[in-house]
Amino acid sequence: MSDRGVFLAAFLTLVLAVAGAFALPELFIRELLMSAIFVVIAVMVFFGDDKFPYMLGMVAPIIWILFSLLTGGLFSDLAAMFRFLTGKPSAPLETPLHGFAYLTGLLLVIVSYRAWNKQVTDKFFGRIFALSVVISLIWVSVIFFWQFHQFSTGTPGH
Repeated sequence: MSDRGVFLAAFLTLVLAVAGAFALPELFIRELLMSAIFVVIAVMVFFGDDKFPYMLGMVAPIIWILFSLLTGGLFSDLAAMFRFLTGKPSAPLETPLHGFAYLTGLLLVIVSYRAWNKQVTDKFFGRIFALSVVISLIWVSVIFFWQFHQFSTGTPGH
């Protein structure tokens, strides 16, 4: 295993996203799609790869959070988390797990950056960075098109 902190942060984000899938069965497929990248990062770190999962651990959560910000999900998910922390009831199709997943995603960015600086000698903005951006954009596009499909068919989703 390369870096335990990166593995732990990726695995914790994965667990929170999958738990969100079970907490909101109406959004099960979307939540599983959202957790896919964190499975990839955790498995690659577990099997000893260092360059690609560290870069993906820095890029994917940032693109995911920007996507959520642009689609309006970030603030509602963080509001649901704060309502949970203050003991207030949540609305239907809301779970505090998404807010916690954003926080662990930011933790993943931090520990991935630390691990990259400590273990990798390649330049930061290189081929691995470009490939990570492309993979992250494809991942977020799949989530976006799934959400768009759900919205256009009238099934629940946010």
